[in-house]
Amino acid sequence: MKPRDVAIKGIGPVSAQGTDAASVWNRLNGEIAETTGKLKGELEFTVNLPASRLRRVGRYSRLALAGALEAWKDAGIELDGISPFRRGSIFTTGYGSLVSNVTFSESVAKGDPNSCSPTLFAGTVANSCVGHVCMELNLKGVSTVLMGGNIFVYSKLLLDTDKADVIFAGAVEEYSQDLWHSLEKNEVASGVEINEATVVFVLEQVDEGTHDAYCVLGAGASVGLSGFPLITMIDPAMTKRTIKLALRDCVEKNKDKGDIDAVFSSSNGSYFDEVEERAIEEELPRSLIVSGVKGFLGETMGCAFSLNVAAAALCLKNRSIPLSLTRGGSYDADFRNLLVTGFDPAGNYHCLALRRLG
Repeated sequence: MKPRDVAIKGIGPVSAQGTDAASVWNRLNGEIAETTGKLKGELEFTVNLPASRLRRVGRYSRLALAGALEAWKDAGIELDGISPFRRGSIFTTGYGSLVSNVTFSESVAKGDPNSCSPTLFAGTVANSCVGHVCMELNLKGVSTVLMGGNIFVYSKLLLDTDKADVIFAGAVEEYSQDLWHSLEKNEVASGVEINEATVVFVLEQVDEGTHDAYCVLGAGASVGLSGFPLITMIDPAMTKRTIKLALRDCVEKNKDKGDIDAVFSSSNGSYFDEVEERAIEEELPRSLIVSGVKGFLGETMGCAFSLNVAAAALCLKNRSIPLSLTRGGSYDADFRNLLVTGFDPAGNYHCLALRRLG
């Protein structure tokens, strides 16, 4: 039997440019977007659940719930027809439940009698967001939180090996005043626009010829950098070589699907942009470099790679790469294969290929 493809069926964003895929695309597809603004703080969003169900849910988990519920709605799938034990969730984050940890630590340091509150303590673990998503959507299958990592490669492996029928794959990065202020003082990060964000994807296997999805996941590749480029100056020559290895590996794994038409890079306005761009130009000289995603959505750290994937998936579904992402350069060519890159706070550099349906 021919292997089935894994596709993105739904996207649920909570971002500086919208809280559903349609509104993000509409803004993306408008005139060249203004930058999101530096250190904006907390985003406004709603969770479509009764207030009684959210009483003990921290903001970190609310972000994940908002994205997961919107992704489910966007996918239009009936979960009732899938066993709860075949429904999973794979999330990633850079700093996790940092706000709850700081609050809990300050409470303990002050000797507050509420410092051992079960509600507060439960929100200090990074996988608390997945716990709430699993409870609300009745997901009893494979579920975990990765502190950095490629959720798409892991989710695709689980689906390809019949460990699940549907995966809610997401990334969450909550605004923390302490973290944001420290980044503002960091020499490398101080000039970069930083925002909080969440994005959740519904991933399923699909039959050949389906048109009811955003795009198909190809193979991915990940390598370790010597640091987190947002806050650390890392050796350009060594980093370029490392990036080229990842790009080469990803392209080789996907070579039977055709040439890479464009690369959605991790560009955020820092020194790292030039290093990555040179590596891409040397490895994929005929591919367009799309460098405007973070100029549109901001640098969202642990969520950035996933938002880059969301932007590329929207472009594939709509068969258009807007000028807001190419930073004013026109791109009218037909395209089928995109490669998305990104890095995370754990010091990983990721690549993922996406393919257009049909």
